[in-house]
This record gives sequence, C-alpha cells and structure tokens, in this order.
Amino acid sequence: MSECCENASVLNRAIILLASSCLLLAACGDSPGSAVTQPTDVSEDSPTTLAYAAPTTVGPEADEIMDGVREALVGLLMEREGLDRAGAEERADLLVEQSTGSDVVEQQLAIYANWMGRYPVHPVLGRHWTEEQAECAIVTMMRVEGIARTGNLVANASTGGMSVEDAQALVQPVAYCVDLLEMVRVELVTVGVPQDIDCLLDGVAEEDVASWYVAVFTDGPAGFNAALGKGVDLTCPTDG
Repeated sequence: MSECCENASVLNRAIILLASSCLLLAACGDSPGSAVTQPTDVSEDSPTTLAYAAPTTVGPEADEIMDGVREALVGLLMEREGLDRAGAEERADLLVEQSTGSDVVEQQLAIYANWMGRYPVHPVLGRHWTEEQAECAIVTMMRVEGIARTGNLVANASTGGMSVEDAQALVQPVAYCVDLLEMVRVELVTVGVPQDIDCLLDGVAEEDVASWYVAVFTDGPAGFNAALGKGVDLTCPTDG
C-alpha cells in the first residue's frame, strides 16, 4: 500500500472513531470546556495570530466515511447496549439520520487534517509531539469542546489576547495527551539552557507547565516569561 493510501486510511479511521463516539455520546455540540511554546525567554513581540488556517473541506469521500461511521456505531451499540445486530443497525441509522450527517464529518475531516498538517508549529511544544499525540490532542479537543467550537478555537488562537477559558481549552487537551513536564525538560536541553535542569524544574508540576502556556495565549510572550520566572528556580547553578 502506498504512503498516500496509508495516510488516508489512518485519517479515515480517526474520523470514523471520533464521529461514531460523538454520535453515540451526543457529544458533538458546542459545550464549553476545558493546556504550552518555547520554555525559555520568549521575545516580546506584539500578539500574533498562530499559524492555523480556518478549516476547509478536504479529502476522502464523505459516503465512504459515513459507511465507516455507521459500521462503527453498530459495533459500539452491540457492545455497550447489548443490542443484536438488527437492533443496532436500526439505532445506528436513526443516530446518523438525526445528526447533520456528512456536514459534520466533513468539518471533522477539515479540522483534523488542518491540525495534523500544522501541529509541529503548535506553541505547546508541538515540535516534540508524535503523530499519535497530535491526533490524541485534536480528537480530545473535539470531544470536549464540540466540533464548531474546536474549529473556532484553532482558527482564532493567538499569542496574547485570548480569554483564560479559551486558552485552557487549547492547552488542556495537549496536557491530557503528552507529558508536558518531560517535554519542557527536552526543550530546555534542546535550546541549551546553561542552568542545571533538575534544579530548574525541582518542584514544578505538570499543571504548572500548563499554566505557563495558558499565559502565552492570554498575555503573550511577556505573560509566558513572567509565569516561567515564578515557576522555576532562577538561582540554580550552571552545569559544569
């Protein structure tokens, strides 16, 4: 199988699982809900919009995806509600009919593809994520925040000027899917911080790291630097 087909298959699987679970749990609405960029000094530029394009329609045929969603729903209903196949198929058809159908799936595909294409530049240490972690983060965000709100959050994310609620909604799914503390440690090594890293991060918890990056979205680089300065021990000695 070609790399292109393999990638399409992975994307289809992710969207099918997401759409089916959303339909089953009625979690595709816009529910309010509620996670970091370089953990060294951030330049004090004016707030800038992050590199996320507004979702646009993409790729695989909606009919093929919807067939997968229906089949996944049937399996979930048989497993979770003890229905026989005929009953599960009838219930699945009703759930799909009551949803906004292919429009929902197309929007999910657009957000997912946009995110997966851009996650390495995500300010929450995106360059250190694996593809699996990136997929986990966007699927978690859509499940928690709903499809429309996720699309809006991603499209309008900016370094500075966001509400705490919106900033947390962007950071928390990442914190759920990656080890932020370990990634900060890796980042500090990568950028060559001279201080002893164990000393710098002594007493720092993962939720502390998440709060630094919430500050990026709410108050920009200055907010991040202030939060970081309060969170680490700046008196630590240099290595060597």
